[in-house]
Amino acid sequence: MGSDRGGPIVSAAAILYDSRGFDADRERLTGLAVASAGFLAAYVEHAAPGPLWVHPTDEATDAAAFRARFPTDRPVEVVPRLDTRRLAEPGALFVPGPVLAPFAWRRRVIGDAAFSLTGVTHTMSTGRALDAVRDLLVAPTQPWDALICTSRAVRDLVVGVLERHANHLAERTGGAIVPAPVQLPVIPLGIDPPTIAEAERARFRAEHGVPDDAVAVLYLGRLSAHAKAHPLPMFRALGRAAERTSRPIVAVLAGWYHDADTRRAFEASAAALAPTVRVITIDARPPDAKRSALAGSDLFLSLADNLQESFGLTPIEAMAAGLPCVVTDWDGYRDTVLDGETGFRVPSALPPAGLGADLAWRRLLGVDDDSVLHALTCEVVAIDTEAAAEAIARLADDPALRQRMGHAGRRHARSYAWPRVIRAYEELWAELAERRAAAGPVPGREPSAAVDPFAAFAGYATPGRAAALRIETVAGLDPMVELTRIAALPKAAIDPRLPVDAVGLLELLGRHGALTVPLDQSADRLRAQRAGIRAAFWLAHAGIVRITPV
Repeated sequence: MGSDRGGPIVSAAAILYDSRGFDADRERLTGLAVASAGFLAAYVEHAAPGPLWVHPTDEATDAAAFRARFPTDRPVEVVPRLDTRRLAEPGALFVPGPVLAPFAWRRRVIGDAAFSLTGVTHTMSTGRALDAVRDLLVAPTQPWDALICTSRAVRDLVVGVLERHANHLAERTGGAIVPAPVQLPVIPLGIDPPTIAEAERARFRAEHGVPDDAVAVLYLGRLSAHAKAHPLPMFRALGRAAERTSRPIVAVLAGWYHDADTRRAFEASAAALAPTVRVITIDARPPDAKRSALAGSDLFLSLADNLQESFGLTPIEAMAAGLPCVVTDWDGYRDTVLDGETGFRVPSALPPAGLGADLAWRRLLGVDDDSVLHALTCEVVAIDTEAAAEAIARLADDPALRQRMGHAGRRHARSYAWPRVIRAYEELWAELAERRAAAGPVPGREPSAAVDPFAAFAGYATPGRAAALRIETVAGLDPMVELTRIAALPKAAIDPRLPVDAVGLLELLGRHGALTVPLDQSADRLRAQRAGIRAAFWLAHAGIVRITPV
């Protein structure tokens, strides 16, 4: 990953910004929402000097609206959707997700080398995410595009999906298919390391009645069996650890329950499997509550077992707060927690390949959705809860080990601080810019996904070929009076979104009587006359002019 700020940056990126989706996700506080909001705020603060480029998904967002959510003194350049060609100025578009294909098709009209596309993986176990990866093979993506993978395990998953789909396409077409059409760099998510005052630990423990000799074990995140981590391994490990140490164990569940049934399941699991462990549940969505829980705890526990977990910010946040971690050897946790140095990773295992075909079949048929697949698969992930219990008990009995691992975790977490992550993104965009420049200019082409409707549906209208079109007003009508009458009709009769210059055309007809438009002109010349020709057809649709093939 890139170093801290320093050295020139030769390429930036416009950030795809969905204000409505951002506000909705911010309320849900999913991992995706936290990561996306965190990236945007960090980019505003830590990006290389220069303007911030924003490509909003709605027409209402302007520079002032963006600054209202992300205050900054930097210049903000807004590139509306209809002005997509301007993305060539920053040189790249960053999409906060894996869906790049639609943007590649749009870029094709301008030219495949006009700018680079970069996306990022989050949860990769949903049908939508996997389809987005497969679409990279059939969309006009280029070697100067990239799908950023947040962990090595995710990159391996993406490579496997691409290879399998490339084999299918090669079989289908009889030709060789490049299995990796874009770059697949590994760049982790970032954090803002928490600033925790010494007094916060005592305040949290006093507020929740946690004695000094107790060991507070923190779980941070959504409390959901089907979408995050199942409670059985966690409470089994906590219960076994409590039997092996003389120190009282207190479980701090800092998160929020998916629903009332989930709360009952967690509470029942704790009572059955860890009866001597006191459980404290706090809503950690307010930033102060989250920081307080980090301050008041002694170690962090997260036995992730869910396919939707692709990286995991909470272990990094825990290390940044000086907490040793006990986590599963699972996906992104494998990259972030250094076993034996910043904590312990305990083994996890999936059933052998081939034994889940029935679950995949159920989802393919639509019998189960993604959440059901996640719920069913997490319950057959084997976690070494004995190893987890041993790690918890060892840390509970050894304050010096907790302190040593906590210090190592703080040092290690600095590599995930946002300034370094943003620098890695900017270095990637610079590399992609070099690849794009080496390719040279690429002319724009009509993408198969956006064929001119007047070409695609030409066969719907009366067949026939003409060398030119004759345009004249309908005899016996005052065209300007008729146009005024039509323009006064409600939207159901006249749609204001279709840009036509009807007044200008009628003025020309008033001066010349009739107009003839040759159809054997070059495509560029015809496009230059587009507004006038379309106005003629709109007026013909309204019965004010007639168009005759000649």
